[in-house]
Amino acid sequence: MNADIAKERISYVARPDSITSSEGDFLATHVSVKKLKVLDKFELSPAGGKSYTEEELFKDFISNPEDKHQFIAVYGQSGTGKSHLIRWFEARYEQNKPKDEVILFIRRSDNTLKGTIRQLLEKPEVQDISNKEVYERLVKASLSVEENKLKDMIYHNFIIEINNDSDEQDIQLTTVRKKRLIAFLNNEVVHDYLMSSSGPVERMYSKIAEHTLVDRDTVAQFEANDFIVSPELYDNITNAGADPKAERMARELMSDEEGPIEAQKIANYLNQFVGAVIQRCAGIEPGDFKQIFLDIRKELYRLDKKLTLFIEDVTSFTGVDTALLDALIEEHTGKRDGENLCRISSIVGTTNNYLQNNFKDNHKDRITKYIYIPSDVLDEDGLYEFVARYINTMSLEEESISDWVNGHANPEDYPVHDLVEGKNWEYVNVGYNKEISIYPFTKRSILYFYNYVLQKGHQTPRYIIRDIIEPVVRDAIFNKESFPSVDIDVVNVNQTLSFRIHSQVSDEKMINRILKFMSVWGNGKPDQYEENGRTYIAGIPKAAFDDFNFPSLNMDIVQAPVHAEKQVDVTAQTVHNVTAEASETDAVYTSVPLAKIKKLDAANKLLTKWTNEHIIDISATVGASGTVHSAIYDEIPDYLYSAINWQAKGVTTNNAKKVKESSLLFVALEGQTKNEGLYVLPANWNSINIILAFIRWKEYGNKSWDYPGADFDAYLITTWTESIKKELVARVKEYKPGVETRYIEAAIAGEMYRTILTGEFREKSLKNFTIKELLASKPNKNSSNSHSKEWNSLLSVMEQKNAAKNNQETVRTYFNIDQGGGSKVIVLDQILLSKVFSKVKRNHLAISEEEKQSDDKVKLRKDAYVFLNDIEERMESVAKAELELGREKLEKIFDAFGDDKIGEDELTEFVDRAKRFFEEANKTQINVKECRLEGEKKLPTLAKAISDISSVLDEKDPLTILMAFAGDPISTIKPLLEFIDSLENEVQKAKNQIDIKKSGLMGFDGVEEAERYIEEKKNIVEYKEKLERMVNA
Repeated sequence: MNADIAKERISYVARPDSITSSEGDFLATHVSVKKLKVLDKFELSPAGGKSYTEEELFKDFISNPEDKHQFIAVYGQSGTGKSHLIRWFEARYEQNKPKDEVILFIRRSDNTLKGTIRQLLEKPEVQDISNKEVYERLVKASLSVEENKLKDMIYHNFIIEINNDSDEQDIQLTTVRKKRLIAFLNNEVVHDYLMSSSGPVERMYSKIAEHTLVDRDTVAQFEANDFIVSPELYDNITNAGADPKAERMARELMSDEEGPIEAQKIANYLNQFVGAVIQRCAGIEPGDFKQIFLDIRKELYRLDKKLTLFIEDVTSFTGVDTALLDALIEEHTGKRDGENLCRISSIVGTTNNYLQNNFKDNHKDRITKYIYIPSDVLDEDGLYEFVARYINTMSLEEESISDWVNGHANPEDYPVHDLVEGKNWEYVNVGYNKEISIYPFTKRSILYFYNYVLQKGHQTPRYIIRDIIEPVVRDAIFNKESFPSVDIDVVNVNQTLSFRIHSQVSDEKMINRILKFMSVWGNGKPDQYEENGRTYIAGIPKAAFDDFNFPSLNMDIVQAPVHAEKQVDVTAQTVHNVTAEASETDAVYTSVPLAKIKKLDAANKLLTKWTNEHIIDISATVGASGTVHSAIYDEIPDYLYSAINWQAKGVTTNNAKKVKESSLLFVALEGQTKNEGLYVLPANWNSINIILAFIRWKEYGNKSWDYPGADFDAYLITTWTESIKKELVARVKEYKPGVETRYIEAAIAGEMYRTILTGEFREKSLKNFTIKELLASKPNKNSSNSHSKEWNSLLSVMEQKNAAKNNQETVRTYFNIDQGGGSKVIVLDQILLSKVFSKVKRNHLAISEEEKQSDDKVKLRKDAYVFLNDIEERMESVAKAELELGREKLEKIFDAFGDDKIGEDELTEFVDRAKRFFEEANKTQINVKECRLEGEKKLPTLAKAISDISSVLDEKDPLTILMAFAGDPISTIKPLLEFIDSLENEVQKAKNQIDIKKSGLMGFDGVEEAERYIEEKKNIVEYKEKLERMVNA
């Protein structure tokens, strides 16, 4: 390269559109195309079949050897080089055209209808054309309306067309729908929306205006998306006070189901008026344009000339395209109104989409040949040559190019610039033994940019120029001290290489430059070898490093690679298949899916930005953020949890697990916007290496070390783990700096409370509460109880969100000692367990406020305190309510017994008296129902329950009260209370019957009946006295 000349020439040479280049630059940068397809009928994306070179097509078709009328359509995706190929056909034809042939090359430099007419009238062969003055006035009458007014004219002309629609079009709308559409388009918000820079009016304007930034391949049509109404747009329409008809249409267009269908109908309907609107706004009528071509053909026939017409872009003729096509397909064999027309051969460029949707069937049928340009039109060698010719052309003075063109531009005379920069770089042979240095590129870098920078669908000549050649060359000639500074993501960074660079270079900017250079321009490996007396680092000549003042680096000395000979393939492999050498030196490309490599690359870009800005947000779980998020929240915690022998470091597995599963991360990033970490990774290159190693472990190896480069990743991770282990373990141990976590004490206290409240432990003292009772859970199977409402409410609170179960699990697993090897045998740390349990028991389950760690940042540890606090906050009210309920029940028993000292003997005597009562009642024929005490044989249990309640009637300590009621003594005495109630009822019934019988022995005046009743009376009185004595005993 000659940078001094390139600085002046790059703006003229590196233009994505061939039409803006000079003739010399165009020919100097041209690369022969070899993968063209020829078809007799239109296919959107032809596959298979024979491929032709441009020279073959020129000789067989373009040069028209049979001298016949023909219409050839050249089509392909935007940017594939249609204009370039047509321009080459025209230049090639100019060199060999017959004497009677006139060439008209209609360029789209201004992309307007009037610009096209202007080009036609400038041709010397048509200077004497009929009506020329009229046509010149037509061009000169170009609208001098300012941009916004012209766009508004276009917009309102569509409303005029709808108003004047007499239903003669193929697509029709009902009168009601047309009124709605007019109201919709007249809405101010809709007007501004459709007039936006990406809207349909801008597309129409591009076909009329002299200068516009719209892509020249853009078709001037409405699209369904133009009319899809979003909820936000609908709100704006209604808030602006929309006409009800406009609002109704907006509502229809917002519908998820009907909206897209209705939008497509409107677009199709309005597209019928595009031609008329553009013609009217441009001041051109279809008849004018068609007549121009007819007059040109008549004039050439008069001069005994024939016409070959090259049209770079038929979309430029939107508005009169139908008239143009009609003029081009009209053959010369007949006469038009008695007027003779010359033979015409047309080569017309267009896009797949325009050809498919805008050419009418009768036009397609009249096309004699279709030439298709595939997106991957350049093979690998063609790509290298393409880049080389552009570098060469911009390094040559314009005079050198002009001299070559004036000498008929023979390939063997192709000029090659004198090298100033890049003498030790790679060269590309462009034929006739002419080699061009591709500085500042290497072949690897060209392939890299092509495969990883260009988007899918953009791997075409236009984007190769715009997104590869121009930015990289500008970077080298204007920003050499920072080269390469172009924004490019490094795919699949070799961590060993990164490590080596960082260990030898301290400047972060220089590190980034070298890493990018060796990874993109080179093979990305930390290798160094000698070949033919030259030193290569990462496959790049050391002299190339010197050209950009990179520091000397020491890499692994390896043998020079064996270069596989490239086999000639007549089918020409596409650039997507990298060279054999490239594949051989970078095995990861063949073993790891490209999507995963790009995923890592995106994460690397995000992390690199983090090291520069020292702040990062990885809260999102998708994209690059999601990849890093997964590493920090999942892969790294999982690895550290399993890799560190926590118990050997004095940390229980339970504690480590709780930290791992909490929102407090094992490891967080410096400047991370959400979530804290026990250990903070600093924003530097080493941290990037560690994180990327974890990402590769997951993505490349599916959480294994089975992928290229895994050995080094494993080394990085294990050494890093060892370096942070001591600090991380200390942080896991701590509740706060210098204070160890003691959540297990709260968990044990909570579990002891639980066993008491659920009745699993029923002793009145903690004296007999042992470790066995703590760990051997004996769930109370009774589903109902007689506890107070407050007691049962506390039980419900304890069960919420599995709090009791989780706390119990903490206690049962905290002291486990892992045996490893998948052993199911559980071994307890008996010493630690006894120590903690004794302390809790000694303190009567109480933990002072000073010792509580209720604000622990590890939620799962904090939960133990939350569980205990829920109990402690309620236990006083629970104890009070339970005591009041017990007191109420005992008073009833005391009243029945007439004593507050009730033991097993008193209970036995009471039961016996009740039995005698029923026996005497039976003898005296008193009708009562005998009742018995349920569980009569369990009087000791009944006596104990009464004693348990009695023992705490004057107690103040809530725990003592709770323990007294733990066995649910109220449920135990419930049968006695029911027995007393039943007995009292039956005694009362007996009394009532005695009173009735007694009254039956009296006369009406109260005087006793005959002497024969004296004996019965005596018996009644006697039994009554007995019963009363029994009841009142």
